Amino acid sequence: MHKVTINWQIRFFFLILMIFLLLFAKSPFNFLILNTILGYIPIELGFHLQRTNSSKSLFFWLVTIIWLLFYPNAPYLLTDLFHLALLNPHIGNSGLLKSDPTIWFNFSLLLTSALSCTLIAMNQMIDFSIRLQKLLLPKLRFSAWGFIVVMCLLSSIGIYMGRFLRIHSLYILLTPTWFTHQILTMWSMNMVKFTILLTICQLVICWLLYTIRYQAQNATRLR
Repeated sequence: MHKVTINWQIRFFFLILMIFLLLFAKSPFNFLILNTILGYIPIELGFHLQRTNSSKSLFFWLVTIIWLLFYPNAPYLLTDLFHLALLNPHIGNSGLLKSDPTIWFNFSLLLTSALSCTLIAMNQMIDFSIRLQKLLLPKLRFSAWGFIVVMCLLSSIGIYMGRFLRIHSLYILLTPTWFTHQILTMWSMNMVKFTILLTICQLVICWLLYTIRYQAQNATRLR
């Protein structure tokens, strides 16, 4: 019952956030509307992954495949933080920040969308990796972190494709031949460096989330 309650709290939060973005996100920050919707899709799919614990379930693997395709959309919003440069927040060359409420309002929209999608989706990914380890490799205790590393790596590749090649998750279904060609021809040293850096960033966030979860569990035991 607790999980259902939390799930609906998250759904309600994103509903409010999306309505808020529709009403108040103005150009050049109206891209947040679509990106937040895309970032929420893997979160909603993550809720449905919780409905089965059987690796033999067709539903489980079907949702897993779709979730894998859409998951990079969530941490992708971290790269939207580069658009903070559009705010022109500094006073001349002084290095001091302006106190203009409009700047800080748009800053809040960017930060809220990026953090909420990324943190919730990554927390679900950690849960999924732990469940996958228990389902497939129950005797290999730390294999969950292997799944997490692979997910962060694949996600970083997906972020690169979305940010620099403008390829979205649906393209694999709509134009699979073109999609495959883009994957085969996109490799370069800059792409590899980007992928490594983003993978490390995501792993750091995962470790922080895992540490917070561990501390929360210890605090619960001490009560």
